[in-house]
Amino acid sequence: MEQTLLTLSQYYGAPAVSVLLNTHRTHPDNIQDSIQLKKLISTAETRLYELYDKREVWPVLDKIKLAEAEINHDYNLESLAIFANSETVQVIKLPVPATDRVVISDRFEIRPLLKALQQEEHYYILTIARQKIRLLEAYNDNLIREVSNDDFPFTNRYYTTDHAKQQQDAFGDDLQKEYFNVADKQFKKYYYENPLPLILLGDTKSIAYYKDQMDIKNIVTGTAAGSYDDTPAHEILKITFPLVQQRMTDKQLAYLNAINEAQSKQRVLTDLGDIFRAAEAGSAETLYLEKNYFFNGKLEEGTITASDEPGTEDLTLILIDTILNKGGKVLFMDENTLSDYQGIVLVTRFS
Repeated sequence: MEQTLLTLSQYYGAPAVSVLLNTHRTHPDNIQDSIQLKKLISTAETRLYELYDKREVWPVLDKIKLAEAEINHDYNLESLAIFANSETVQVIKLPVPATDRVVISDRFEIRPLLKALQQEEHYYILTIARQKIRLLEAYNDNLIREVSNDDFPFTNRYYTTDHAKQQQDAFGDDLQKEYFNVADKQFKKYYYENPLPLILLGDTKSIAYYKDQMDIKNIVTGTAAGSYDDTPAHEILKITFPLVQQRMTDKQLAYLNAINEAQSKQRVLTDLGDIFRAAEAGSAETLYLEKNYFFNGKLEEGTITASDEPGTEDLTLILIDTILNKGGKVLFMDENTLSDYQGIVLVTRFS
């Protein structure tokens, strides 16, 4: 998704259409998703014909409608995004909620992708035990699914009935590690399909062995000791969700500490005009903004004017694209965490 984000952020040219739809994972709620998507595409069509010549509109609409016809709503996540211009179209299912809307501009609305890359609330759980490994997927304290197929629960087939070998600790450890190694390869299929943070549950030794066998080692965001072979899923979430909450709290505090430290070094900008100029100059290190921060207006000859009149756009899209394409970072924070900065603050590379 990182490469997709970068590619979309680099595109500039009208019309660039972003269709965002909040979706549902389960039946019958997901029946409404296709209906609502048609409404949003109809809105996009009307607005495109109002803004552009029909010869510019046709190629874009054709791509959107062809993409729509291929979407299987039985496999929706939390939201869906369609990005289209005259040359290409991309459909991306995202694990974060979105507000239903159509954005027509000269650049794509990439914030949902950024939020998806940064999200912590959506996560996997592996219960690690010597005989069975379970895989669950959760969002906050809600179970999305427990995988139940040929992959998981993963039963330990790596053991010996040879009594002499059973007495050899090293031999038993090797079998246990092989069991965890194969289980990790099974898990990676799900991770690559939808990369999410991971919480490991199990006894201390098993967790250590499993982590040692993991090919991707930087995704574990929490662990908890205990035996969870037959624990009901809703009871498991009572263990994992506090870990997720603490992780989110720690991350927000780390962001605020980074801002405060930068402020002491005179590397903080809060005026939107100053932030834009720093971004254009390539001196933006990290932009922090609240999740629902928008600024509608016009940018003319370096001057920013707030406005909701026709022809205005959300200027934070331009800002985000500029910062990403000059090597900076964009981080989203919870509502009201940046109230002292009116919802947005930039840390510069230099004072």
